[in-house]
Amino acid sequence: MGGAGSEGPAISVVVPTYNRAAFLPAMLASVFAQRDCPPFEVVLVDDASTDDTAAVVASTGLPVTVVRLEKNGGVARARQVGVEQSRGPLLAFHDSDDVMLPGRLGGLASYLEEHPELGGVFSNGVIETADGRSVGTVVPEAQAVHLDGRRIGIRDILRDGLPVYLQTALIRRSAFDRAGGIDASLKRHADLDLACRVTLTTPVAFLDRPAFGYRLHGANQTRDRMRLREGLAEVMGQLRKRHPEAVELCGVDWYRWREARHLRRIALQRLREARVLTAASIFARSLALGIRRPAPATGLRSEHSHEA
Repeated sequence: MGGAGSEGPAISVVVPTYNRAAFLPAMLASVFAQRDCPPFEVVLVDDASTDDTAAVVASTGLPVTVVRLEKNGGVARARQVGVEQSRGPLLAFHDSDDVMLPGRLGGLASYLEEHPELGGVFSNGVIETADGRSVGTVVPEAQAVHLDGRRIGIRDILRDGLPVYLQTALIRRSAFDRAGGIDASLKRHADLDLACRVTLTTPVAFLDRPAFGYRLHGANQTRDRMRLREGLAEVMGQLRKRHPEAVELCGVDWYRWREARHLRRIALQRLREARVLTAASIFARSLALGIRRPAPATGLRSEHSHEA
């Protein structure tokens, strides 16, 4: 039962988009095909697209609230604007070039209703080729099975594999607000940064259920692994400075070693590109962390100590 009821939506689906007109009809159809879920609204933030986004959305005839930004500011800012323009107490984020799978809204909303202690829930997604064939899951099977039904914390999130995707999440607006919203200054991994900060303020769970189809195409941002690594190092550095409790929850040595490892790999890549001064600067940042190997797994504080 899509659309908002007379008392307003229970879920706000926030969709940032930039020059993705060709993907919008299938994406919107998949969202409005959701059944057995609370009333929802769709807020699409057009981040200064130069294609025919507005006309394509209008041609669908679907009840979409379109927010047009006159200057392109990036996906993080677009998502934050979408939240500010939305009304629902539950927030669902979706990307304009992906499709929403059946049960994505209703299933996660039911889970949060059954678990009022949770501030949010993340789930899984299916990787699809351009012709719709499934070629895997966004969270690898072994990792997803390990996390299924568990509360997750920052240490889970910062492991390799990145088990949090906003396209799979349902987050209470109250938890989103307590975490401080989306940091629009981050060019990459603002979603990861948000997930980390949400876990600092409220319990969060992971379910191994497919919530969206991640469609492979030439412009996927996640295909540039070095840029993603740079974004991850930036997020870890910012969290370390602004939220020292995050480092303590992970274990200081574990956190610093992992951050240093990302920096070293970035520096090596820059060295291969003959960007010697840049590589030297990044190596220096790595060495300044003072960690050469990860700490033992023992002796860590609980990642959910905020529950006490």
